[in-house]
Amino acid sequence: MQALYNADVYTDEVRQMILESGHIGIEIANRWMMGWPKRVVNLMIQDTYEDVFQNQLLQEQDAIARASNLSHLAPTEIVVMSGLNLEPPEV
Repeated sequence: MQALYNADVYTDEVRQMILESGHIGIEIANRWMMGWPKRVVNLMIQDTYEDVFQNQLLQEQDAIARASNLSHLAPTEIVVMSGLNLEPPEV
């Protein structure tokens, strides 16, 4: 399984939620932390990270599941083609 980038930034509860979310969840968390670390920290401070993460996870899982005919594409490409935003929301 893929490692969680900067795992020490998250609270124990959030870190556990991310790890339990599987491969797609860890990819989302890593993408957000590598690309927009300040937004991630702000979401953690505002105590809204879990809600927006779960929402993004469900949307990406749904997009990937619906794209079974696009198996030649990477999951991130499918997410982009589905019109989903790769970035975490701004607080």
